Amino acid sequence: MKLFDKISAFTLIALSGIFLQNSAIAQGANVWDGVYTEAQAVRGEKLYQERCSACHGSQMQGIEEAPGLIQGAFVYNWDGMPVSILFQRLRETMPLDDPKGTSRKIKADILAFIMSENSMPAGTRPLPYQNSQLKKIQWNAQKPAE
Repeated sequence: MKLFDKISAFTLIALSGIFLQNSAIAQGANVWDGVYTEAQAVRGEKLYQERCSACHGSQMQGIEEAPGLIQGAFVYNWDGMPVSILFQRLRETMPLDDPKGTSRKIKADILAFIMSENSMPAGTRPLPYQNSQLKKIQWNAQKPAE
């Protein structure tokens, strides 16, 4: 096999892998499909503790007027909605003292941590921070039957 053919074959394999990863989002993924990475959730945990825990608690249990972010009412509140709606809420209102002072990428990492703490599995691609991509991911409170 010629060098050019080997490069072409490698490129084709690499591009097909990217296509398959993107197709899950394009076809309408849900949060149980592994829409964030473990590394992203780890970054998100540190960022959550720095930026969110003062109001929502170190264990996401909620404090006073700030709601809990784990299980129960929180998970079901977003059931059946695209992740973009929750992300938009984070973008526009959190943290209360400076919502515009935290980048989209940081907020995506924090949302990945929230997903991980709600037992939603990690995958191989980071949670995107563009609403156009997040609109294609549905928040399901419970794992859909296979």
